[in-house]
Amino acid sequence: MFTYQQWQNALEFFVTTFAELTLLFLVISFIVSVVNYYLPMAKVRQLLSGNRGYTVAISLGAVTPFCSCSTLPMMVGLLKARAAFGPVMAFLFTSPLLNPFIIALLWATFGVSITLFYAFFAVAMAILSGMLMQHFGFERFIRDELFTPTPSKSCDSANESSCQTTSSGCCDTPSAKKPQTIAHIAALSKDAFKQLTMMLPYMAIGVAVGAVLHGFVPSELFSKLADVHLLLLIPLCALIGTFLYVRASTMIPIAASLVAKGLSLGAVMSLTIAGAGASLPEMIMLKKLFHWPLLLAFIGLVFTTACITGVSIELLNLS
Repeated sequence: MFTYQQWQNALEFFVTTFAELTLLFLVISFIVSVVNYYLPMAKVRQLLSGNRGYTVAISLGAVTPFCSCSTLPMMVGLLKARAAFGPVMAFLFTSPLLNPFIIALLWATFGVSITLFYAFFAVAMAILSGMLMQHFGFERFIRDELFTPTPSKSCDSANESSCQTTSSGCCDTPSAKKPQTIAHIAALSKDAFKQLTMMLPYMAIGVAVGAVLHGFVPSELFSKLADVHLLLLIPLCALIGTFLYVRASTMIPIAASLVAKGLSLGAVMSLTIAGAGASLPEMIMLKKLFHWPLLLAFIGLVFTTACITGVSIELLNLS
Protein backbone atom coordinates (compact mmCIF):
# COMPACT_ATOMS: atom_id res chain seq x y z
CA MET A 1 0.00 0.00 0.00
CA PHE A 2 1.44 3.35 -0.99
CA THR A 3 1.76 6.03 1.66
CA TYR A 4 0.62 9.64 1.56
CA GLN A 5 4.28 10.73 1.56
CA GLN A 6 4.98 8.69 -1.57
CA TRP A 7 2.01 10.24 -3.38
CA GLN A 8 3.14 13.69 -2.26
CA ASN A 9 6.71 13.06 -3.48
CA ALA A 10 5.44 11.85 -6.86
CA LEU A 11 3.08 14.81 -7.27
CA GLU A 12 5.73 17.35 -6.26
CA PHE A 13 8.19 15.77 -8.69
CA PHE A 14 5.66 15.92 -11.54
CA VAL A 15 4.64 19.54 -10.94
CA THR A 16 8.15 20.94 -10.44
CA THR A 17 9.79 18.88 -13.18
CA PHE A 18 7.04 19.48 -15.73
CA ALA A 19 7.07 23.24 -15.04
CA GLU A 20 10.85 23.37 -15.23
CA LEU A 21 11.04 21.35 -18.45
CA THR A 22 8.26 23.36 -20.08
CA LEU A 23 10.03 26.64 -19.33
CA LEU A 24 13.44 25.28 -20.36
CA PHE A 25 12.05 23.76 -23.55
CA LEU A 26 10.34 27.02 -24.51
CA VAL A 27 13.37 29.22 -23.76
CA ILE A 28 15.84 26.90 -25.47
CA SER A 29 13.54 26.49 -28.50
CA PHE A 30 13.28 30.26 -28.84
CA ILE A 31 17.06 30.73 -28.56
CA VAL A 32 17.65 28.00 -31.14
CA SER A 33 15.07 29.59 -33.48
CA VAL A 34 16.84 32.95 -33.14
CA VAL A 35 20.26 31.38 -33.80
CA ASN A 36 18.94 29.43 -36.79
CA TYR A 37 17.30 32.56 -38.18
CA TYR A 38 20.27 34.90 -37.90
CA LEU A 39 23.09 32.37 -38.34
CA PRO A 40 23.22 31.01 -41.90
CA MET A 41 22.56 27.28 -42.15
CA ALA A 42 25.68 26.93 -44.24
CA LYS A 43 27.73 28.25 -41.31
CA VAL A 44 26.16 25.75 -38.91
CA ARG A 45 26.85 22.91 -41.36
CA GLN A 46 30.44 24.12 -41.76
CA LEU A 47 31.05 24.27 -37.99
CA LEU A 48 29.71 20.74 -37.48
CA SER A 49 31.29 19.09 -40.51
CA GLY A 50 34.24 16.71 -40.61
CA ASN A 51 36.26 15.62 -37.59
CA ARG A 52 36.27 19.18 -36.28
CA GLY A 53 32.50 18.91 -36.01
CA TYR A 54 32.83 16.39 -33.17
CA THR A 55 35.08 18.76 -31.23
CA VAL A 56 32.62 21.61 -31.68
CA ALA A 57 29.61 19.43 -30.79
CA ILE A 58 31.21 17.99 -27.65
CA SER A 59 32.46 21.42 -26.57
CA LEU A 60 28.92 22.75 -27.01
CA GLY A 61 27.55 19.83 -25.02
CA ALA A 62 30.11 20.29 -22.25
CA VAL A 63 29.17 23.93 -21.62
CA THR A 64 25.39 23.58 -21.82
CA PRO A 65 23.96 22.62 -18.40
CA PHE A 66 21.06 20.62 -19.84
CA CYS A 67 19.45 17.44 -18.62
CA SER A 68 18.64 14.64 -21.07
CA CYS A 69 15.19 16.12 -21.85
CA SER A 70 16.12 19.80 -22.13
CA THR A 71 18.88 18.87 -24.61
CA LEU A 72 16.26 18.01 -27.23
CA PRO A 73 15.36 21.53 -28.49
CA MET A 74 19.03 22.23 -29.27
CA MET A 75 19.35 18.87 -31.01
CA VAL A 76 16.21 19.59 -33.07
CA GLY A 77 17.61 22.98 -34.10
CA LEU A 78 20.90 21.42 -35.23
CA LEU A 79 19.10 18.72 -37.20
CA LYS A 80 16.83 21.28 -38.88
CA ALA A 81 19.94 23.24 -39.88
CA ARG A 82 21.10 20.03 -41.60
CA ALA A 83 24.22 19.80 -39.44
CA ALA A 84 26.23 16.59 -39.78
CA PHE A 85 24.34 13.75 -38.08
CA GLY A 86 27.31 12.21 -36.23
CA PRO A 87 28.33 15.39 -34.36
CA VAL A 88 24.68 16.12 -33.49
CA MET A 89 24.39 12.68 -31.89
CA ALA A 90 27.68 13.30 -30.07
CA PHE A 91 26.14 16.48 -28.67
CA LEU A 92 23.04 14.54 -27.58
CA PHE A 93 25.26 12.06 -25.70
CA THR A 94 27.57 14.64 -24.14
CA SER A 95 25.29 17.47 -23.04
CA PRO A 96 23.56 15.75 -20.08
CA LEU A 97 26.79 14.11 -18.88
CA LEU A 98 29.33 16.91 -18.90
CA ASN A 99 29.42 20.51 -17.75
CA PRO A 100 31.78 22.39 -15.43
CA PHE A 101 29.45 21.96 -12.43
CA ILE A 102 29.25 18.17 -12.85
CA ILE A 103 33.03 17.88 -13.23
CA ALA A 104 33.62 20.01 -10.11
CA LEU A 105 31.07 17.99 -8.14
CA LEU A 106 32.59 14.69 -9.27
CA TRP A 107 36.08 15.93 -8.42
CA ALA A 108 35.04 16.99 -4.93
CA THR A 109 33.10 13.78 -4.28
CA PHE A 110 35.18 11.02 -5.84
CA GLY A 111 38.57 12.52 -6.62
CA VAL A 112 40.58 13.21 -9.74
CA SER A 113 40.98 9.62 -11.03
CA ILE A 114 37.27 8.83 -11.15
CA THR A 115 36.51 12.28 -12.61
CA LEU A 116 39.01 11.80 -15.44
CA PHE A 117 37.70 8.30 -16.14
CA TYR A 118 34.13 9.57 -16.22
CA ALA A 119 34.98 12.49 -18.53
CA PHE A 120 37.16 10.34 -20.80
CA PHE A 121 34.53 7.68 -21.36
CA ALA A 122 31.75 10.24 -21.79
CA VAL A 123 33.70 12.01 -24.55
CA ALA A 124 35.17 8.89 -26.17
CA MET A 125 31.87 7.04 -26.32
CA ALA A 126 30.07 10.14 -27.60
CA ILE A 127 32.51 10.43 -30.51
CA LEU A 128 32.47 6.70 -31.23
CA SER A 129 28.67 6.53 -31.02
CA GLY A 130 28.23 9.51 -33.33
CA MET A 131 30.66 8.06 -35.87
CA LEU A 132 29.03 4.62 -35.80
CA MET A 133 25.51 5.98 -36.18
CA GLN A 134 26.57 8.21 -39.08
CA HIS A 135 28.55 5.42 -40.73
CA PHE A 136 25.59 3.03 -40.66
CA GLY A 137 23.18 5.67 -41.93
CA PHE A 138 20.90 5.98 -38.91
CA GLU A 139 20.03 9.49 -40.07
CA ARG A 140 17.39 7.93 -42.29
CA PHE A 141 15.41 7.00 -39.16
CA ILE A 142 14.70 10.63 -38.22
CA ARG A 143 11.00 11.36 -38.75
CA ASP A 144 10.34 13.36 -41.93
CA GLU A 145 7.96 15.78 -40.21
CA LEU A 146 10.89 17.18 -38.23
CA PHE A 147 12.10 18.85 -41.43
CA THR A 148 8.71 20.04 -42.67
CA PRO A 149 8.89 23.84 -42.93
CA THR A 150 6.12 25.99 -41.52
CA PRO A 151 5.53 29.07 -43.71
CA SER A 152 5.54 32.27 -41.68
CA LYS A 153 3.52 35.39 -42.37
CA SER A 154 6.62 37.44 -41.70
CA CYS A 155 8.20 36.21 -44.92
CA ASP A 156 8.19 38.64 -47.77
CA SER A 157 5.93 37.07 -50.38
CA ALA A 158 7.63 39.01 -53.14
CA ASN A 159 10.92 37.27 -52.39
CA GLU A 160 9.60 33.76 -51.64
CA SER A 161 10.86 32.35 -54.91
CA SER A 162 14.44 33.35 -54.15
CA CYS A 163 14.64 32.68 -50.45
CA GLN A 164 15.58 29.65 -48.41
CA THR A 165 13.25 28.45 -45.66
CA THR A 166 14.77 28.36 -42.18
CA SER A 167 13.79 26.00 -39.36
CA SER A 168 11.37 28.64 -38.11
CA GLY A 169 9.70 28.81 -41.52
CA CYS A 170 10.93 32.32 -42.37
CA CYS A 171 12.66 33.24 -45.57
CA ASP A 172 16.42 33.30 -45.30
CA THR A 173 17.93 35.55 -47.94
CA PRO A 174 21.71 35.40 -47.54
CA SER A 175 22.25 38.65 -49.42
CA ALA A 176 19.65 40.64 -47.51
CA LYS A 177 20.04 41.98 -44.02
CA LYS A 178 17.52 40.34 -41.71
CA PRO A 179 15.29 42.96 -40.11
CA GLN A 180 15.19 43.00 -36.32
CA THR A 181 11.52 43.81 -35.81
CA ILE A 182 8.84 42.90 -33.31
CA ALA A 183 7.06 40.95 -36.06
CA HIS A 184 10.07 38.69 -36.58
CA ILE A 185 10.51 38.15 -32.83
CA ALA A 186 6.81 37.25 -32.63
CA ALA A 187 7.23 34.79 -35.51
CA LEU A 188 10.21 33.12 -33.81
CA SER A 189 8.28 32.98 -30.52
CA LYS A 190 5.37 31.37 -32.33
CA ASP A 191 7.74 28.75 -33.73
CA ALA A 192 9.08 28.03 -30.23
CA PHE A 193 5.51 27.62 -28.92
CA LYS A 194 4.69 25.32 -31.81
CA GLN A 195 7.65 23.07 -31.00
CA LEU A 196 6.60 23.03 -27.34
CA THR A 197 3.00 22.16 -28.29
CA MET A 198 4.23 19.31 -30.46
CA MET A 199 6.28 17.81 -27.61
CA LEU A 200 3.98 18.66 -24.67
CA PRO A 201 1.91 15.43 -24.60
CA TYR A 202 5.07 13.31 -24.77
CA MET A 203 6.70 15.48 -22.12
CA ALA A 204 3.70 15.07 -19.81
CA ILE A 205 3.65 11.28 -20.21
CA GLY A 206 7.40 11.05 -19.72
CA VAL A 207 7.45 13.21 -16.60
CA ALA A 208 4.46 11.30 -15.19
CA VAL A 209 6.38 8.03 -15.58
CA GLY A 210 9.41 9.65 -13.98
CA ALA A 211 7.24 10.87 -11.10
CA VAL A 212 5.94 7.35 -10.47
CA LEU A 213 9.48 5.97 -10.41
CA HIS A 214 10.67 8.83 -8.19
CA GLY A 215 7.80 8.59 -5.72
CA PHE A 216 7.22 4.85 -5.44
CA VAL A 217 10.57 3.15 -6.09
CA PRO A 218 12.36 3.07 -2.72
CA SER A 219 15.94 4.33 -2.59
CA GLU A 220 16.78 1.32 -0.39
CA LEU A 221 16.42 -0.83 -3.52
CA PHE A 222 19.86 0.25 -4.72
CA SER A 223 21.65 -0.51 -1.45
CA LYS A 224 20.06 -3.98 -1.46
CA LEU A 225 21.78 -4.65 -4.78
CA ALA A 226 25.19 -4.71 -3.08
CA ASP A 227 25.01 -8.50 -2.72
CA VAL A 228 24.52 -9.10 -6.45
CA HIS A 229 27.58 -10.38 -8.32
CA LEU A 230 29.53 -7.57 -9.97
CA LEU A 231 29.19 -9.01 -13.51
CA LEU A 232 25.41 -8.78 -13.15
CA LEU A 233 25.33 -5.71 -10.94
CA ILE A 234 26.88 -3.24 -13.40
CA PRO A 235 24.54 -3.98 -16.35
CA LEU A 236 21.60 -4.19 -13.92
CA CYS A 237 22.38 -0.70 -12.57
CA ALA A 238 22.78 0.59 -16.13
CA LEU A 239 19.40 -0.90 -17.05
CA ILE A 240 17.73 0.66 -13.99
CA GLY A 241 19.41 3.99 -14.74
CA THR A 242 17.96 4.19 -18.26
CA PHE A 243 14.44 4.24 -16.79
CA LEU A 244 15.13 6.92 -14.18
CA TYR A 245 14.96 10.66 -14.71
CA VAL A 246 17.88 12.27 -12.90
CA ARG A 247 20.39 14.96 -13.68
CA ALA A 248 24.04 13.97 -13.31
CA SER A 249 24.44 16.81 -10.79
CA THR A 250 21.56 15.35 -8.75
CA MET A 251 22.77 11.78 -9.11
CA ILE A 252 26.31 12.41 -7.84
CA PRO A 253 25.33 13.10 -4.18
CA ILE A 254 23.03 10.04 -4.34
CA ALA A 255 25.93 8.05 -5.78
CA ALA A 256 28.15 9.05 -2.84
CA SER A 257 25.55 7.78 -0.35
CA LEU A 258 25.13 4.51 -2.29
CA VAL A 259 28.89 3.93 -2.21
CA ALA A 260 28.85 4.59 1.53
CA LYS A 261 26.11 1.94 1.88
CA GLY A 262 28.29 -0.65 0.17
CA LEU A 263 27.36 -0.46 -3.52
CA SER A 264 30.44 -0.78 -5.72
CA LEU A 265 31.81 2.38 -7.33
CA GLY A 266 31.67 0.86 -10.82
CA ALA A 267 27.99 0.00 -10.40
CA VAL A 268 27.24 3.49 -9.08
CA MET A 269 29.01 5.15 -12.03
CA SER A 270 27.11 2.86 -14.39
CA LEU A 271 23.85 3.96 -12.77
CA THR A 272 24.90 7.62 -12.94
CA ILE A 273 25.82 7.60 -16.63
CA ALA A 274 22.76 5.61 -17.71
CA GLY A 275 20.45 7.72 -15.57
CA ALA A 276 21.81 11.03 -16.83
CA GLY A 277 22.50 10.00 -20.43
CA ALA A 278 19.08 8.52 -21.11
CA SER A 279 15.79 8.37 -19.27
CA LEU A 280 12.30 7.02 -19.88
CA PRO A 281 10.85 10.56 -20.20
CA GLU A 282 13.52 11.38 -22.80
CA MET A 283 12.80 8.15 -24.71
CA ILE A 284 9.10 9.00 -24.87
CA MET A 285 9.93 12.45 -26.23
CA LEU A 286 12.52 11.07 -28.67
CA LYS A 287 9.91 8.64 -30.06
CA LYS A 288 8.18 11.72 -31.50
CA LEU A 289 11.39 12.57 -33.38
CA PHE A 290 13.01 9.18 -34.13
CA HIS A 291 11.84 5.89 -35.60
CA TRP A 292 12.44 2.79 -33.50
CA PRO A 293 15.83 1.72 -35.00
CA LEU A 294 17.45 5.07 -34.15
CA LEU A 295 15.83 5.24 -30.71
CA LEU A 296 16.94 1.70 -29.83
CA ALA A 297 20.45 2.38 -31.12
CA PHE A 298 20.69 5.49 -28.93
CA ILE A 299 19.47 3.61 -25.83
CA GLY A 300 21.82 0.70 -26.55
CA LEU A 301 24.84 2.98 -26.92
CA VAL A 302 24.09 4.82 -23.65
CA PHE A 303 23.67 1.45 -21.90
CA THR A 304 26.95 0.18 -23.38
CA THR A 305 28.78 3.35 -22.34
CA ALA A 306 27.50 2.98 -18.78
CA CYS A 307 28.57 -0.67 -18.62
CA ILE A 308 32.04 -0.12 -20.10
CA THR A 309 32.68 2.81 -17.77
CA GLY A 310 31.53 0.84 -14.74
CA VAL A 311 33.67 -2.19 -15.58
CA SER A 312 36.72 -0.01 -16.30
CA ILE A 313 36.40 1.78 -12.95
CA GLU A 314 36.16 -1.57 -11.17
CA LEU A 315 39.29 -2.79 -12.96
CA LEU A 316 41.05 0.40 -11.93
CA ASN A 317 40.12 -0.21 -8.30
CA LEU A 318 41.27 -3.83 -8.48
CA SER A 319 44.63 -3.02 -10.05
